[in-house]
Amino acid sequence: MDDLIKEQVKCDQVDYPNENEMWSEIIRKQQNRNYKTKKHSYKPRIILTAILFTIVLSSTTVFAKYSTEILDWMRNMNRTGIITSLENGFGQEVNKTAENEVGVLTIHNVVSDQNGTTINFSLAIDHDYPIDYADFEHALLKIGDGKEIQMEASAVYNQESDKLVGVLHTDEEIPHNSNVTLQLGGVKETQLKSIELKDLAHSNTYPEKINIHQDGISQIDFISNDYQNGQYILDYLIELEEPNNIEHAYLSYTIENEPIANSGVTHKRPQPDVIKKSDSLEIQKDAVEKLGVFLNYNNTVSYKSETWNLDFQYNHDLAKQSTFVRDIDEKVELGSRELQFKELVITPSRVKLYFDEKNIKTNSNWSYVNNYRQIKLRIGEQELSGNYFDDYLSFETQELIKDITNKEIALTLNDAKVSYEAEKQDKVELTNISDVPQTIKAELNGYPIDVTYYANGNDLIVESESKNERFGGITQNVIYQNGERIFAETRSNDGVLRTHKQVETFKNIKEKDITLNFFLYTVNEDRAKTIILQ
Repeated sequence: MDDLIKEQVKCDQVDYPNENEMWSEIIRKQQNRNYKTKKHSYKPRIILTAILFTIVLSSTTVFAKYSTEILDWMRNMNRTGIITSLENGFGQEVNKTAENEVGVLTIHNVVSDQNGTTINFSLAIDHDYPIDYADFEHALLKIGDGKEIQMEASAVYNQESDKLVGVLHTDEEIPHNSNVTLQLGGVKETQLKSIELKDLAHSNTYPEKINIHQDGISQIDFISNDYQNGQYILDYLIELEEPNNIEHAYLSYTIENEPIANSGVTHKRPQPDVIKKSDSLEIQKDAVEKLGVFLNYNNTVSYKSETWNLDFQYNHDLAKQSTFVRDIDEKVELGSRELQFKELVITPSRVKLYFDEKNIKTNSNWSYVNNYRQIKLRIGEQELSGNYFDDYLSFETQELIKDITNKEIALTLNDAKVSYEAEKQDKVELTNISDVPQTIKAELNGYPIDVTYYANGNDLIVESESKNERFGGITQNVIYQNGERIFAETRSNDGVLRTHKQVETFKNIKEKDITLNFFLYTVNEDRAKTIILQ
């Protein structure tokens, strides 16, 4: 039961970045650059951190011939490795069209190798209303042998061409010399809207709620804001009205009208009509007062159910010839789990380091490395930054890497956020519980903790905080009553972005004196590890 609860805490509370999110982030990123409609003057101010995958190339440069206009929007839509692949002849030009009563679909090119497939396309649709981007209900590749591959598809409106331009992606490879049919349909066209939150003050007196009441959004409830270790962190809820068509809503930030990038986490929705998010901005402390904050959200304006079918043959094997694959037999221990690295794949589109993960027994108390903030892969003199996914690490480069077999390849992991299980003696007594906040001091594994508690109706609110910058925060506390465990109904954070503070709400706690047991907490540790892969 302990292990089950810990797994739920680790995995069920937050939606970690994934490939679906990557494409959504790219769309939003593009709206902040140069993709706006001709038909209206609205220009959204949108910045979210694009969670980009990472790529290494190994071959002789062979430049493909693409028009400047196509390359311009492809550069903005794609990962740099895809563009490098196309510019150096690792992709295949298709340039075929399919038409139905709604409009014309064009496939421009394909990049497919052992690490995945990316297709660039455009869609010309007549409309009398402004749009900013489009999602698709279904995108399917049918391979000649009967295999079907689902693809992620998204597109933004391109002002210069007056078309939707987009990207389709799957982690699967199209086999060489395959007859392929692309089915794309169910177009949902969307406007992106932006509201400047002028009443938001960046101090201890900032409003807890800002009323919106527009397009199905009720209000924004700011849970907390804080500045720690060079990062300004905001936790907030976006509350929706009924009915609404809101799928994505988030905050973006500017300083003196210049967009500021931020790292964001979208948590599991606490309620169906509530979006929960945490944003972290790396800015100077004195810049917080100058911060402009904008609410950004989508508004669906049209849905077209029609489907386009387009056939082409994939017969470009240069990418396969340039693929570098190496078996890896290296292990790294991450607290109570172990990663067994098994294969390094370097293709013209990205680098992937695949691994198997398993739980292991440890002599110390239970610990779990949630993530490393720094993941680096060094190939010769070039160092690539990476990201962690379910069963691989992924890395990206801006240029070709030649003669890979003659270069040392090393993986470095550093700056870990580690979860620990508290000991049985790690607890505090909460006495004389009332609606008047009380604060007591405690210690957890040598870290000082301030615990503030008070009643809110029949609920108990517990705020835990440490001034030690290495302490990552209490993830979860527990109360024992009549032989049962009572966990908080809601928590302000799960230790992903926050550095030291947690706010928990325990429902229907009637006792005036209880014992609060610390259960799980996180610590920021170096845990530097370097593994030579070649």
